[in-house]
Amino acid sequence: MNYTTIEIEGKTIGLKFGMASFRYLQNRFIDGVSFNGNTLTEIGFAQIIYSGYYNNCIIKDVIPEYNFEFFVDFVENNLKNDDIINQINKVIDLWSENEFIKSMSSDTAEKTKKKITRGKK
Repeated sequence: MNYTTIEIEGKTIGLKFGMASFRYLQNRFIDGVSFNGNTLTEIGFAQIIYSGYYNNCIIKDVIPEYNFEFFVDFVENNLKNDDIINQINKVIDLWSENEFIKSMSSDTAEKTKKKITRGKK
């Protein structure tokens, strides 16, 4: 299981990638919504971050304080902020190294292991 944190609105939020985060994404990662071809969308970034937050809450047995919309707003509001983009890229890198992601079929893994491109291909 991989753990990291991300700073959002002055709050440090724990993200833990494991089986619950994988299951969350498995049912929500949709081509055209979460990613387009080889590029994650803003929704895809938010889904990955939220899945780590959700999994961390389950592991710590706490009720999530933030909903998915909170993470979508964070991503969308910071697409031109290089410091935030770097934070998000580090989260995506950690997520892509998760054993559950690595064990996915190569086709699905290729679609989901993407970097932020700010809308560029």
